[in-house]
Amino acid sequence: MTKKYQVVPLSELPLHNDFMFSQVMRSEEICKLFLEALLGFEIDHIVFIDRQKDITDSYELHGIRLDVYLKDEKGTVFNVEIQVDRRDDLPKRVRFYQSSIDRAELPKGADYSDLSDSYIIFVCDFDCFHIGKAVGERVSFLKGTDVPYEDGSHVYFLNSHYTERNADKSILEFLDLIRTNDVSKSYETPLGQKAQRRMQEVRSDKELEVSYMTFAQKMMDERWIGYMDGREDGRREGQEEGHRKGREEGRREGIKSAILTLKGILPPAVIAEQFKMSLEEVMDILEP
Repeated sequence: MTKKYQVVPLSELPLHNDFMFSQVMRSEEICKLFLEALLGFEIDHIVFIDRQKDITDSYELHGIRLDVYLKDEKGTVFNVEIQVDRRDDLPKRVRFYQSSIDRAELPKGADYSDLSDSYIIFVCDFDCFHIGKAVGERVSFLKGTDVPYEDGSHVYFLNSHYTERNADKSILEFLDLIRTNDVSKSYETPLGQKAQRRMQEVRSDKELEVSYMTFAQKMMDERWIGYMDGREDGRREGQEEGHRKGREEGRREGIKSAILTLKGILPPAVIAEQFKMSLEEVMDILEP
């Protein structure tokens, strides 16, 4: 009989996990150091709008949930996202995020010139464009010219599996921490040191552990229910179309439902290990 699976305990949670990433980047000091090192300009102070901001135009339309959403003293908007699962739709996701943020930021009746500059930053635990660079910045020009197309929007893709160190040392150490999950290493930059220290604080926070484990266990229970429901559906279908086919179909659907429930909770590699599946099979379910 299949046993229930265990969630990753808070004491082992990696920086590339949504929960840990938002807890670390919720530190104004860390977030300020990160943005200044990446963008190359000083920020006086930042204001968090929401740790995870929901933007939806109406219940009929597709909405987005922003991991880290903040502004600086000039009203510039920053959205920082962690991306763990390799996917090919990130540029279009950026496009949708940008339009959603712009609609949320521009008051009714205001002029388009009132739109603030915005930065969308995807921190990826993979090489999104297969170019090896630690940081990729979107830059636009009018075709056939060197005239920049400037609309105030900026996009950055960070790659924790970089081979080319085209970034400030602070950013490289931050990416190293994401890739290795090594909190015992001696980091040299303030960003690396403070991110490491914050991870250790989160991992040892007993009060936070209760809320995290409650949430994580709820998701695991829903996964288990999905698995059992799928198995039961398989039994019923098996009675109608053949017991073997029904059980197998139910099992597949149950496992698929369970894996989708775990998306964003556990890394794909851990999910694959738990279900005794290949990483490729898991990714086919997570990113059909």
